[in-house]
Amino acid sequence: MTSAGDDIPFPGPEGVPDRVFHAAYRSKPAMWRTGIPQTAVLDGLDRGWFSTGRLLDAGCGSGENTIEIARSRPDLRLAGWDLVPEAIALARLKSRVARVENRIEFEVRDLRLATDRPAFDDVLDAGVLHLFSDADRGEYLDVVQSLVSPGGWFTTIVFRDDETRPGGPRRMARDELANSLEGAGFRIASIEPTVYDTRAHEGGARAWLGRAQAI
Repeated sequence: MTSAGDDIPFPGPEGVPDRVFHAAYRSKPAMWRTGIPQTAVLDGLDRGWFSTGRLLDAGCGSGENTIEIARSRPDLRLAGWDLVPEAIALARLKSRVARVENRIEFEVRDLRLATDRPAFDDVLDAGVLHLFSDADRGEYLDVVQSLVSPGGWFTTIVFRDDETRPGGPRRMARDELANSLEGAGFRIASIEPTVYDTRAHEGGARAWLGRAQAI
């Protein structure tokens, strides 16, 4: 995933093409498919996040984060949306094995397209925002903002700009993440360093954990 005409070994403003994600579920597992919940999501659970109402896991992939939250929050209702049908099929299977399928609605959905679904109290983005092109990022954040109830929360994990090892999505500076969230109508509560677990970055890729509230 190298930008054309650029010697930096990860994408730039063009983002990551959709075909990369479709291919990742039809061949050997991609670098982000670790089979376990993200460390930052577990950290959020320990802090008491994702505790009431309804939660959407945006870009849920094969559902590890969604399922772990369902296990930890037995009163929560959850939804998981992803663009890739094979990912959603795998997430449904895993939720049945974990016996939480009755509390999670997994659906194939393009997160850049507006929806009339009811609002959520929490939207989790564990590695989605940093995938989009400049053109798609605004559309995605507008959809997310429309899905979060007033006073609800948006939590995002993105690769940060001091992660210089090759592989993965585009990187985001702290100010870039802050400006994107504020521009979409969120009030930032915190942006702090974390890691994004991958199969290619020993110890996890350097990342930002952003937490913002819908106004």
